[in-house]
Amino acid sequence: MSDKISNFFYPETLCVAGASTKEKSIGYELLKSIKVYGYKGKVFPVNPKADDILGYKCFNSIEAIKEKIDLAIVVVPKRFVETTVASLLTQGVKSIVIVTAGFRETGKEGAELEEKILSLAKKARARVVGPNCMGVINSLDSVKLNATFVAEKPETEAVGFLSQSGALGAAVINSLRETEIRFAHFISVGNKADINENDLLRFWEKDKNINVTTYYLESFVDGENFIKPFLTGKIKKPAIVLKAGRSKSGMKAASSHTGALGSKDKVVDALLKQAGIIRVDTISEMFNLVKGFENFPAPKGNRIAVVTNAGGPAILAVDALQSEGLELAEFSKKTLQKLNEIVPKEGAKNNPVDLLPGATADVYTEVNKTVLADKNVDAVVSIFVEPVMVAPLPVVQSVINIKSRKPIYQVVMPLPEFWGEYKKNQKPFIPLFKNPEEPAKVISGLLFHNKKLSERKLNKKLYADLFAEYNTRQISGNELLDNKATLSLARKYGIPIPKNRIVLPEKIKSFSGIDFPLVIKGINKSFTHKSDFGAVLVNIKNKKELQIASKEIIDSLKKKALTVDEFLIQKFVKPKFELLIGGFRDPSFGPVIMFGSGGKYVDYLDDTLIRSAFITEDEVLSMIKETVIGKLISGVRGEKGVNLKSVARIILKSAKMLRENKNLIEFDINPLIIDENLKLSAVDIRIKVG
Repeated sequence: MSDKISNFFYPETLCVAGASTKEKSIGYELLKSIKVYGYKGKVFPVNPKADDILGYKCFNSIEAIKEKIDLAIVVVPKRFVETTVASLLTQGVKSIVIVTAGFRETGKEGAELEEKILSLAKKARARVVGPNCMGVINSLDSVKLNATFVAEKPETEAVGFLSQSGALGAAVINSLRETEIRFAHFISVGNKADINENDLLRFWEKDKNINVTTYYLESFVDGENFIKPFLTGKIKKPAIVLKAGRSKSGMKAASSHTGALGSKDKVVDALLKQAGIIRVDTISEMFNLVKGFENFPAPKGNRIAVVTNAGGPAILAVDALQSEGLELAEFSKKTLQKLNEIVPKEGAKNNPVDLLPGATADVYTEVNKTVLADKNVDAVVSIFVEPVMVAPLPVVQSVINIKSRKPIYQVVMPLPEFWGEYKKNQKPFIPLFKNPEEPAKVISGLLFHNKKLSERKLNKKLYADLFAEYNTRQISGNELLDNKATLSLARKYGIPIPKNRIVLPEKIKSFSGIDFPLVIKGINKSFTHKSDFGAVLVNIKNKKELQIASKEIIDSLKKKALTVDEFLIQKFVKPKFELLIGGFRDPSFGPVIMFGSGGKYVDYLDDTLIRSAFITEDEVLSMIKETVIGKLISGVRGEKGVNLKSVARIILKSAKMLRENKNLIEFDINPLIIDENLKLSAVDIRIKVG
């Protein structure tokens, strides 16, 4: 592990530059948090006007500290930050947290100052967290560091939690006693001037004290290098991301259908999923998943039994299970016979099992043991709603005490005083769920992680080969490639194109070489979507129709004050289906491939999926099958379907074209036609370079 990053969590000596004697100031409260939480190392507060603060000997300058400083926390006013950092660097400090705000987040002047400070740190080969952050926490007993200004005492669990937002991090920490959220490491990265999610991802993977990593992010510094170690099998620990900003306002302005359809959030969603990173929508969902990974054995499959004493919550649980792609287990005859002996006559023996409100701890124990013993059951969701006649704690503890390799997720809906009683009396502490919908997301998250982990292990070498060919070529040209260059590149990568000729307007009368029927397209570099300008006419059956069609296109463009530079004449392919294959370079996540329904209605059909261009054949086939058009071309209502592997090959070749050519910004194959004979033809291709 890098010592510079390790020092943020495992420092033996700590300097607080800007420590204050004034209560409620950040310099005072942060130092107080360090003391109250019981930090095991040495603390060096720096304040030129104080002899000691909170019992710590105070230093009048950084230079006065003669011992080695592992970590420095900077809380001085903004105008002193640059000189303070310079002094720390002179003293050989390599790990610095800048809590002070007022930098890039405030505008140009702040951004320039932030850059100057970062430049100093880089020259000294130091690492910086922040600025504009909340600090760091290590809750392990061997360290006990709370270098934040939030006066809570986090309990430990083998979890790393990164928050881009200090306020959200503070809100989570302030709620710990209510939510039972626990972690070993917390870091607030603020402006991410230097240390960011990519650094922590790699650091935590090597840290034996961390089993699960969690991230609240508002942006990715380098999304491509965030997902790359997952794809190449270097990251094995579960990663859970809460990414803010799902709105459409971030949609990318682009010249092609592909770019316009590739909204930023759609890219984030798809590529995190492809990499095996779990994306969540809420903090509670994030830490419920943490509970699942840290406290329960992983289910072997998706067949779930539900045990309850109340119908309504069970219905909600079942709905949630099914929406997550999980199945209600079908009990064996032996299980049903045993349940018939235990469950009241008025109850339900089939899944979900309804024990009715009077069910005691003994009944819950026997029923849960019975369904767990069934080979058709992979996990159990046990729901208890507190009635007047049965106390919740004995029921909950009886279920916890069941010994099983299969997980039991308990949902408890009691009176408020139960939670304090449970925390006091249950040792070891096992987390419970408060809502019947929660276990479904936990189970699906665990299954998803394990499935992706297995896939990455199998595809490790394949992904390494894909990254080896990345950005190894370059295309001649600039902006939108002309037809000749476009068709040449398509042929080079084996993309099937119909027979075609490029013809100048004055040469139309003498055109020959392709059998009718034909398609004629008017080309002008000022527009991309030719059909919008009346510049495409199809199914031309003879030379006379060809001359008439060329004149129509010339006249149509003339009305818009445009001319025809040249005509592209192709063999007419009668479409049975129209597909879209596209790609673009996302500014953060790199080359991205797209597949879905094509043709002129592509923007309205909303039937496209996105993946990283670092993609395997199995992933491409899965992407095809997830779309509506993919299901249709597979064959419906007795129709013969196209060979999906032939479609996948074109997608893979297109992805290779995008990966290899570092200046290929965007491309669009729309439509890729499947004709009546199930033959594939890319009849319209656009390629943008830069």
